[in-house]
Amino acid sequence: MGQDDSVETWALADGTKLTMRHIAPTDAAREQAFVHGLSPQSRYLRFHGTIKDLSKKDLKRFTEPDSRNEVALIVLRSGETGEEEIGAARYVIDSDRANCEFAIVVADAWQKRGIGTRLMNALISHLQVSGVKQISGSVLTSNSAMRKFIKQMGFVETNIPDDPSTLLVIKHLD
Repeated sequence: MGQDDSVETWALADGTKLTMRHIAPTDAAREQAFVHGLSPQSRYLRFHGTIKDLSKKDLKRFTEPDSRNEVALIVLRSGETGEEEIGAARYVIDSDRANCEFAIVVADAWQKRGIGTRLMNALISHLQVSGVKQISGSVLTSNSAMRKFIKQMGFVETNIPDDPSTLLVIKHLD
């Protein structure tokens, strides 16, 4: 999914059709429902805290990314009540334009089905035309599933000296 491709569709092994696209301001209610529908554990692992819903400020920030410095993608599946968001990933480029920080989350029922891998690969694909040299993120030390995922994606873990509960994960982009 390159810079010009706005939509990518594929089917999971069970035939479920999914669509990945850039988030839009019109996705605000869908994004709020997605975050609200995550398990308390998944919300904690994604946001490193206990939240139930996104604030109005965060919802606006998440659904209206600055196109010069951010990319935000969502994965949708068609359901009985329309399209349901089941995954999201984003990055924000640092002011030095050499690094960006990513975040990624997949709904509990949809984890371990390749959706996170697709999202991460799409983020990296966008970055390869941006000049950014590395992608990084913070992962809770206790988040074993995410740690396994980022290792498979080629990230390296680094301890954060003043925060033993969190790891910095980095992938250099060539």
